[in-house]
Amino acid sequence: MVKTYKVGLDARPLSTRVSGVGRLIAETLKAFPNSEKYEFLLFSHLPIHSDHKSVLDLPNVRWVEGGGILKWKGGLYYNLYIPFYTWTHQLDLFWGSQQVLPPCLPKDLKAILTYCDLVLYLFPNTMRWIAKMQQRLFQAYSVRRSSFILSISQQTSDDMCKKFGYPVEKTGVAYPGVNPIEMTKLLDTPISNRVKDLGTGYLLSVSTIEPRKNYPFLLEVYREYRKKNPHHYRPWVIVGKIGWESPEFIEELIQERTLYKDILILDSVSDSELQHVYKRAGLFVFASKYEGFGIPLVEALFHHIPCIVSDIPTFHEIGKEGIQYLSTTRKEDANVWAEAINEFFQNPKPVDVSIDQFRWENAAAITESVFRQVLEEGE
Repeated sequence: MVKTYKVGLDARPLSTRVSGVGRLIAETLKAFPNSEKYEFLLFSHLPIHSDHKSVLDLPNVRWVEGGGILKWKGGLYYNLYIPFYTWTHQLDLFWGSQQVLPPCLPKDLKAILTYCDLVLYLFPNTMRWIAKMQQRLFQAYSVRRSSFILSISQQTSDDMCKKFGYPVEKTGVAYPGVNPIEMTKLLDTPISNRVKDLGTGYLLSVSTIEPRKNYPFLLEVYREYRKKNPHHYRPWVIVGKIGWESPEFIEELIQERTLYKDILILDSVSDSELQHVYKRAGLFVFASKYEGFGIPLVEALFHHIPCIVSDIPTFHEIGKEGIQYLSTTRKEDANVWAEAINEFFQNPKPVDVSIDQFRWENAAAITESVFRQVLEEGE
């Protein structure tokens, strides 16, 4: 008889629209090997969002919703209610999917942390205050309490170990990624009218519009690019919701879009629309100040889109020598980017970067092997 391990996890990201962490949880569960050995209890304060409903079709997944009067406050629910669940459901393992663990876990309960980034310490002003407060309260404790920590990039793992003095031998890297079969199927769906209206060969950026993504810099880049070839420049398509960027910049961006009609912002795109938007793009630009990883860059490379990105370590892990890295820190950098964009469209070159290591089945296999290692150590 196969022994089944009971694993609890923080599934709050599955109660909202698709996000980076939500996609990581869902895709890892769907690709998880040896699934007959694991029963996953997904703890959340709200119902699962329709974007993630397919997770509930997995035979080894159970959605555990609750929280009473705390269900409208995700942070309070996690820190006050989840500890109660960990005692009553007799778990073998707890998976902290958002780099924090709830307090007061049973002493003998093994815990694995997925570590995504060090934004709290490197760019705290780009975080929402409630998330910042929760991370500050529980981050150091969560690292100390973890039996093993899986980071989403080598740079993140190195930075985390340096920050907390965590033993390297108890860490690993499980890169997020793509599902090539699913993405190819989505391209077989009809193209929506609003995607058709974008045309082809445009500049493309994909991410939430928030401070760490450096959109004010990209807007300045686009202004400089527009000046260089005012009669034959390409439009700029942004796919992403408006997050917690400053209201002043959002107003500036909207005014620029209204005045020139060459900046197109798409929110609430479907999975199939997103793939078609990638497929029709001419150049991908991504100027983040910092990233724990960078799934949009992997998606762009899957579609063989040439890329110009900020010169940060995690992007080098993804693009290797196959894409262009530029600084975003100097006054003249916006003009350098604009010149690089102009030169590319005058003399476009194909890109061929392997993304084989950035597949969800790889991440799931690494995660399962760590789960098995930690669980067997306790037997």
